[in-house]
Amino acid sequence: MSNFGFSYCLNPQHTQCYNTKFSLNYNYYESYQGDGQKSGAYIFRPSQKTLNAPLSYATPQSLTIYQGKNLLQVHVSSDKIIADLRIYNDLSNGIELSTFINSISTDDGQGKEVVLMVKTPSIDNNNVFYTDSMGLEMQRRVLNYRPTWNLTVTQPVSGNYYPVQSTIFINDTASGESLA
Repeated sequence: MSNFGFSYCLNPQHTQCYNTKFSLNYNYYESYQGDGQKSGAYIFRPSQKTLNAPLSYATPQSLTIYQGKNLLQVHVSSDKIIADLRIYNDLSNGIELSTFINSISTDDGQGKEVVLMVKTPSIDNNNVFYTDSMGLEMQRRVLNYRPTWNLTVTQPVSGNYYPVQSTIFINDTASGESLA
């Protein structure tokens, strides 16, 4: 969808500043339709075709940037999505993203699982991230790991898929910089 970059400082003297780059992509996985457990309302299971590489769902057709004293807002739209990204100057509220996804066509008989993929190459999080638990508390997540048993990874995409109600964030292990 779009690549973004911004700079911010943690104090008014501008002595501790960061540059952050990240990308937002709306992609989709085709749902598994074969024998056995199929993808559905409570099961996320991609087809073999898209297991290792999701397909692009939406390409931006327009991008508008609104710059104010305390807020940078990026409005992105296409025929399939409308997204608003809000970055506050002090980042105390993190980064807000609201998305509206139009109806998902299944005219081809293929189910689709639309996902938002966020990539932040400037942040080394050591495969650790946090998601909300239905808005109640933050849960620590580690890629390809479960704290109470030895996980054998057989489905790397669905095994690391966490629905997010309102918040997800990562921390850089060296600088403490976080993106929420």
